Amino acid sequence: MAERAYAPLVAALYRHPEVKASLHFSGPLLDWLEGNRPDVIGDLADLVKRGQIELLSGGYHEPILVGVPRRDAVGQIRALTDRVAAIFGRRPLGAWLTERVWEPHLPSILAEAGVAYTILDEEHFLQAGLRRDELGESFITEDQGFPLVLYPASTRLRYLIPFRDVGQTMKELRERHAAGAKLVVYADDGEKFGAWPGTYQRVHKDGWLEDFFTQIAQADFIETTTLEDAWIFQKPSRRVYLPGGTYHEMGEWSLDAAAARRFTQARNALKDDLASLVALPPWRNFLAKYPEANALHKRMLIVSEELARRSILDASPEVRQAQQNLWRAQTNDVYWHGVFGGLYLPHLRADAYGALLRAERMLAERRVASGEQRDYDVDGLDSGGEGRQGQGWQGLRQGRQVDPRGRAREGARAREAARVRRRAARLLPRQLQGRPRGPGEPARPAVSAHAATRGAHGQPHPRASGEVARRRAGSRHPKGHPDRRRGLGRGRPLPAAQ
Repeated sequence: MAERAYAPLVAALYRHPEVKASLHFSGPLLDWLEGNRPDVIGDLADLVKRGQIELLSGGYHEPILVGVPRRDAVGQIRALTDRVAAIFGRRPLGAWLTERVWEPHLPSILAEAGVAYTILDEEHFLQAGLRRDELGESFITEDQGFPLVLYPASTRLRYLIPFRDVGQTMKELRERHAAGAKLVVYADDGEKFGAWPGTYQRVHKDGWLEDFFTQIAQADFIETTTLEDAWIFQKPSRRVYLPGGTYHEMGEWSLDAAAARRFTQARNALKDDLASLVALPPWRNFLAKYPEANALHKRMLIVSEELARRSILDASPEVRQAQQNLWRAQTNDVYWHGVFGGLYLPHLRADAYGALLRAERMLAERRVASGEQRDYDVDGLDSGGEGRQGQGWQGLRQGRQVDPRGRAREGARAREAARVRRRAARLLPRQLQGRPRGPGEPARPAVSAHAATRGAHGQPHPRASGEVARRRAGSRHPKGHPDRRRGLGRGRPLPAAQ
């Protein structure tokens, strides 16, 4: 994908210094490019230095921000901002919103992460009652007093670029200019420039991208700009409060078949801006439609809560690695689907579950190392849930076994005694285990725990003590009783070590 889409796009921008743009690369993609295509990283660094492009932040592993806990959303954005600053020497002020999924509380999350502006589809603004000819500027919104500048991305340009002739795109831009638009934003996936079926031939081999950049640079009514420059030099036109939603195709995909047909019929029955007033289903509807997505999502929330609790007092490398695995499992693809992939691809779900399991294992190991226990079933006992109230619990506090009455004894001694009993049981003569003696087989002597645990030189184990009682004739236990089958006289267990 990098060879067919990302690298050729960056190279084309490098050849056209008069064309400015805002680009977004996810954290894993930046990591891959740095390790496998350092030439692309070098070209991007040059473009940033000469002010031709800006790099947007966003979630490091491209999560749907409204679908992950606030702490993870803020943490992922800050992580990618730091990564971009470390590579290119400039901190992003704007962020790419994954799949443009919006909910009204996002401004405070983005502001906490240091984001000043983002991009949404025109559909969000039309849902709020604005008309399409009013979307030629930027807008401002807020949540809890935290402001955020919003840029509407043209839906028509998204359908034209790069699938139609360059002339049709230029015609749309002229019409928007004539209608008084001060700012027109095109924002879409970079994969459309070479990775989508048929686009590599059209965009790069047939010269569509070269022609597009050339005509953009020569047009006297167009001046390209980065979103950062627009944020600095152009004030927002008005305040807006947008309902939650995303682009209408995703809203349709989140519905079951019957509801999707009704949704499409309702939109088709209306014209132009009126169609956008048909309420879009929320992105979260995917979690109701697909149990697989919901199960993975709820497992992710549990791990996130566990990690947040552990991170308060533990900043070890293992906890930081668990966080990376959690963030990897929050990648958006496994919680919804589009045309080319998504949650119905089992290898994506397997990767997400694998990341969660690795995070859980690391957190569990840190709990054991720190002597912490968890009461998962909330029964007042330890994590195993064994025993009854009043019988005490076995912790890891200084290797001691503690009971409610305050008595303590060395846990190591109890474990050693249990080990000796298990080993003695394995080495008992077979007649003591309830097997009748075979024909001509001599009688076997009784074996004590001392004899059963002698070392290589015939010396008894220093902690082994107590003699195993031979099964006595006339035992009070009936045939088939478990103690009789074990060969223990009168149901007595092996004596504990002294």
